Amino acid sequence: MKISFTQKMLLLSVLLWLPIEAARAQLYLTPQVRPRAEWRNGYQTLPTGDRGAFFVNQRSRLTLDYKQDNMQTRFSLQDVRVWGDEPHLKDIPSTAIHEAWGEVALSDKLAIRLGRQELVYNNDRLLGNVDWVQQARSHDGVLLKARWQGLSLDAGGAFNQEKEALFDTRYGMNNYKALGFLWAQKQLGDRLTVSALHISDGFQRPDTVGGVYFRHTYGLDLSYRQEQVQFNGSLYRQSGEHGSGKRIDAYLAVAEVAYAMQPFRFTIGTTYLSGMAGNERKVRSFNTLYATNHKFYGLMDYFINVPTDTRQGGLHNTYLKASFNPVSRYSLSLDYHYFALASNLNATETLPATDKRYLGSEIDAVLQYKHSDQIQFFVGYSSLFAGQSMGAIKPGNASAYADWGWVMVNIQPRILLKAFDKE
Repeated sequence: MKISFTQKMLLLSVLLWLPIEAARAQLYLTPQVRPRAEWRNGYQTLPTGDRGAFFVNQRSRLTLDYKQDNMQTRFSLQDVRVWGDEPHLKDIPSTAIHEAWGEVALSDKLAIRLGRQELVYNNDRLLGNVDWVQQARSHDGVLLKARWQGLSLDAGGAFNQEKEALFDTRYGMNNYKALGFLWAQKQLGDRLTVSALHISDGFQRPDTVGGVYFRHTYGLDLSYRQEQVQFNGSLYRQSGEHGSGKRIDAYLAVAEVAYAMQPFRFTIGTTYLSGMAGNERKVRSFNTLYATNHKFYGLMDYFINVPTDTRQGGLHNTYLKASFNPVSRYSLSLDYHYFALASNLNATETLPATDKRYLGSEIDAVLQYKHSDQIQFFVGYSSLFAGQSMGAIKPGNASAYADWGWVMVNIQPRILLKAFDKE
């Protein structure tokens, strides 16, 4: 439930001034102001012939972190808006809780975290916070963390309900009803890192009160580094039950190599998300779950929701990335993506078939200036050159020039409010 910003600021002020008995404790406040101006003419979907859009959106976030020996907490409030989206002289509650969790160390190897929290694993490939989006993503759940002899092991879970009901547990929102995951990571020597991840998410059946159908996603991530070269690979399989009642049989594969030669870094790779042509006996379209797709499949976000954004046809994304960091404060990145369907699509009553898998190419350029650890400036520009098959999955004109530009400022100081020493 959203409450007014004034009420939350009063609560935060009370928390700050309450007497705290602590040993070697620290209290940090991290305000963030992140406005972003965007020009959109073919962002997420093909141009339609209408004039392009221009607006400024903004995240205003306030995070309070407290840490003491075997306990830590985080309380994060945020307001997300488009400049001008509220009438003047109106008090419209719009501040929400992004994170609110407490963590207790049960021993020097085991800890438990409870509450609303971000879940970020394996480079955001399947579980990410989607920080590019101003509101970002967080989950309500419990997380158990273990660290022992170089092995990292996390187990988490969530159970969602819309309200404090008196009977039944039916869940009508368009979220998972239940979530469980297990993550393990091990450093093997100085060069090789291996990670395993299993995610099971369950959804309310529309025809029963308590029935839930589950989808299971599991696989491995490998990273091997040798001097200036790094190899990354991922392989995941997806099984379980789809909302249509069909069984799922899908997979994701990633292969990537990066070469660093200061001040340059070059990356070439390919990602394959399985798909299907149309109505088949099994669902073969891989779902990227709760990933930060913005960082993998082009900054113009044509494939932010896979497999919906490809009509279940899957995606083959081959990319070449180059970055240039001449000095510590400046960086320039240039990315190229070649998009294709994993499977050609059959025609439907309203949508055409595809006879070519090629969807289009995208070029993304981003310039970053780091004024300080607290202030960063960004400028980005992207262009999409669509193939004819893009018109089968996206509305608009595939022959029109699609572009998107943005300017963003991130102001985010970290302020030590109090430090408490053991008496």
